[in-house]
Amino acid sequence: MEIKLTKLSYELEDELPVRYGHKLRGYFANKFKDVLFHQHKKDGSLRYKYPLIQYKIIDNKPLIIGLGEGSEKIINNFLDIDELRFEDEIYINPAGRLNVDQEELFINNNYDMPAYKYNFITPWLGLSQKNYKKYRNNYLDASAKEKMKFLKRLIIGNILSFAKGIDWWIEEEIVVEAKLEEVSVKFKNKEMIGFKGYFFSNIYLPEFIGLGKSTSRGFGTISREKILD
Repeated sequence: MEIKLTKLSYELEDELPVRYGHKLRGYFANKFKDVLFHQHKKDGSLRYKYPLIQYKIIDNKPLIIGLGEGSEKIINNFLDIDELRFEDEIYINPAGRLNVDQEELFINNNYDMPAYKYNFITPWLGLSQKNYKKYRNNYLDASAKEKMKFLKRLIIGNILSFAKGIDWWIEEEIVVEAKLEEVSVKFKNKEMIGFKGYFFSNIYLPEFIGLGKSTSRGFGTISREKILD
């Protein structure tokens, strides 16, 4: 599976906290009316699909990721961005850098163990409302092995949601091994359970995409390492 991947990054004089990801999204949502920039349709309903444009704060700098059609939207509108606004903070003519690549995505079964390591560089919100209740009732005090088994299934589900969102139909088995720990995340003025850590997998995923909930706001962002040559 091949997909176009765009990374639009900005160098600012200030270092921004991770929570500014939703402010970055808000600015682009107000500036561009296309549904892919904000997941809101014209009739007020939501686009319940994997977000093809995602907003991150990585290493204290703004980063916008575009996938497939979302990549084209960023390329076509890049020159219209002459400022960035974060509520009262305004950056005029920020230095932007646009990188466009074609990424080949695949399952790698050439080894006896997963070939890639993915680190969650922002908290992973892997629990839906339904899975949250299941986690609280059945796994909160379970053994580490049972807890990881449950969370691994959720990661695989998140990967399949990403794949479906870019029209990639995976027929081979996805293998995941994870090491995660809980973190408290404040989201929409509510305390939520998130996770930090890493997982290994046999699937090659684009770097800096998000998995789980609120990926368009920067949660669940992954970095990638190849651990086997």
